Amino acid sequence: MPLLEARKTYKPFEYPWAYEFWKRQQQVHWMPEEVPLGEDCRDWAQKISEHERNLLTQIFRFFTQADVEVQDCYHEKYGRVFKPTEVKMMLAAFSNMETIHIAAYSHLLDTIGMPESEYGMFLEYEEMKAKHDYLQQFGVDTDEDIARTLAMFGGFTEGLQLFASFAMLMNFPRFNKMKGMGQIVSWSVRDESLHCEGITRLFHAFVAERGCLTKAVKEDIIDCCQKTVRLEDAFIDLAFEMGPVPGMSPKEIKRYIRYIADWRLGQLGLQPIYMIEDHPLPWLTPLLNGVEHANFFETRATEYSKGATRGDWQTVWNSFDKRRKAKDAANGDAASGETEVDMFGAAGIAAE
Repeated sequence: MPLLEARKTYKPFEYPWAYEFWKRQQQVHWMPEEVPLGEDCRDWAQKISEHERNLLTQIFRFFTQADVEVQDCYHEKYGRVFKPTEVKMMLAAFSNMETIHIAAYSHLLDTIGMPESEYGMFLEYEEMKAKHDYLQQFGVDTDEDIARTLAMFGGFTEGLQLFASFAMLMNFPRFNKMKGMGQIVSWSVRDESLHCEGITRLFHAFVAERGCLTKAVKEDIIDCCQKTVRLEDAFIDLAFEMGPVPGMSPKEIKRYIRYIADWRLGQLGLQPIYMIEDHPLPWLTPLLNGVEHANFFETRATEYSKGATRGDWQTVWNSFDKRRKAKDAANGDAASGETEVDMFGAAGIAAE
């Protein structure tokens, strides 16, 4: 069943991998309020320098808007063309997670006291407005348009543009600053990595079905990558307008986005163009590979999956029924000495 045609029944799946992406996203759901930001408020007011505060402010001005653009792509572009239910489930789950990111970034900005007027300030900076304007050029009117849009948003917006900001932001928890922000970013990185993987899989399935990955489309995708890198270079210069900050320079971030660009090109089946072999930010890898910056007693680790809980809930309720009957019997005959059954005694529920 083609990707652009609806199926009358839910199963059998034609794209079971899409269902697996839906499931993986649902298993790591989180909410902004789960991240404590009290220390971040103190850090913002007392711990970070003027240079650092300016860098963060410039990133924050476009940070929420960037995910608004991505969520709009899922809802307004992909939602118009992809029809199989399991594919729509994957896209809906990814789109919903973008709304969590938008709310989380906004929650952070509101908590540190950034006024609402700042949400529109990106339009006052050419470096930010240019990124916004460029994304408006992508559509889904033809097969070639769809291929370019999948590559641009899945590979170079979620996979490159956002990662440039993630890298700059993660420098702060590295030095024990803005750790709540770091937690939000680390969860967002995990989500965006999943989205890149899923949309890249969709890209390959689509171009294989439609035969639209022509030489011209490949060249267009490479141009998209290079344009995104140039736009990020300008944005990085703006963020560092007051100079480097401890642990990070604009040159390092620019090398990092080129390293990421080649990685995304490879995932799309295209040849690298920047040839940066070694990771320019080796300190970033352990921060983004499953290390959560949360105090266990303040917030939960989202590596825990509600959907992976072991045990049979019917057994739990059977145990509950036994407990209730035992209570009734005990109330009827206090001298019976019957021992109360533990509600979860036989449930086999893992205390993870």
